[in-house]
Amino acid sequence: MGEMPSLSTLSFASVLVIGDVMLDEYHWCTVHRISPESPVPVCQVSHTTVAPGGAGNVAHNLAAIGCQVSVVGTVGVDSSADRLRTALQDGGVHTEGVVAVPNRSTILKSRIIAHHQQVVRVDRDPSEGISRKVAATLWSHIQAVMPTVKVVVLSDYGKGTLSDPLIKKTIQLAKAQGCAVLIDPKGSRYQKYRGATLLTPNFAEFCLAIGKTPTTEEGIYREGSRLLQRLQLSALLITRSEKGMTLIMPDQVVHLDTVAKQVYDITGAGDTVVAWLAVCLANGWSLALAAQLANRAAGVAVSRVGTAVVRVADLITDGSHEHGG
Repeated sequence: MGEMPSLSTLSFASVLVIGDVMLDEYHWCTVHRISPESPVPVCQVSHTTVAPGGAGNVAHNLAAIGCQVSVVGTVGVDSSADRLRTALQDGGVHTEGVVAVPNRSTILKSRIIAHHQQVVRVDRDPSEGISRKVAATLWSHIQAVMPTVKVVVLSDYGKGTLSDPLIKKTIQLAKAQGCAVLIDPKGSRYQKYRGATLLTPNFAEFCLAIGKTPTTEEGIYREGSRLLQRLQLSALLITRSEKGMTLIMPDQVVHLDTVAKQVYDITGAGDTVVAWLAVCLANGWSLALAAQLANRAAGVAVSRVGTAVVRVADLITDGSHEHGG
C-alpha cells in the first residue's frame, strides 16, 4: 500500500461540495420519569445545538481540516435556513451557492438525545425535487466556482437537489478541468454517476445498486468490479460499519479493518470519510492511502455523539502511529 506521508505536509486545496444541505438539530435532555399520558420518557431539554448536516457536514469537515470550501445546494425561506447558513459561515464555508427556494422547506433533522442516547429523530424534508429554474441557478454557481477547485464532492441524500442532468453535467465539467469527482451516492440508479472518480456507498446502498446481497468477500469484490467497469469509475469504496471498508480498483482490492475503539454515534461518519478522501486526493495521495486515512477519520467520528468534525490534530493524536511524521 505504501507509506503514508506525514499529515503535517498536507496542503489544503479548494473543494466544491454540491448536494443536499441540511440542518442537524440536537435537543440534549435528561429523563427522570415516564409520561402519565403514554409509556414514553419525558425528556427535559437542558440545551439545544445545531450543526450543518448532509452536504453541509461534508463542507464543514473540509473547512475544519483547512480547505477553502464552497457549497452549492438549496434551503427554504425559514428559520432553519438562517441557522444553517450561520452554522456554515461560522465554520468557514462559503455559502454564496446556497440558494433559497420559496415553498420548499429546509431539510431538518431534529434529534432528542437523553443521557448520550438518541431517543427519537424527527425529520422535515422537501416534498418534491427542484424546478428547472432552480437547477439552472445551481448550475451557474457550479460553473463559476469549478475553475478554482481541485476536487468536487457530490453529496446525494436523495432529497431532490441533485437532478440526473445536473449530476451528469457536473461530472463532465469537472473531468474536463482535471478535477477528481467524489460521490456519496443514494438510491438504486447509479448510471447517473457514470464517469466519477470514486463512489462511497455503504454496504446496504451497494446491495441496492447491484440488486443482490453478496455473502462472501469474493462476491463483494466480483460485484464491485462489475459496477466499477459499468460506470467507468477509478474506484469504489464500500463502507461496512464494524467490518471496516473495502476499496475496489480495476487492478486490486484493499480491505481496511475498522479502527474505531468505541462506537457512540454513526451520524455523519460517511461525510467525514468523503471529506478526508477529498483532502488526500487533492494532495495527490493514492486512493489506497486516502482510504486508509479516511478510515482512521471515521474511527474518530463514530467515537463522538452527534455530527462530528474531524481535524488534522484529531488524527495525529488518535493513538494511531503516524507514518513518516
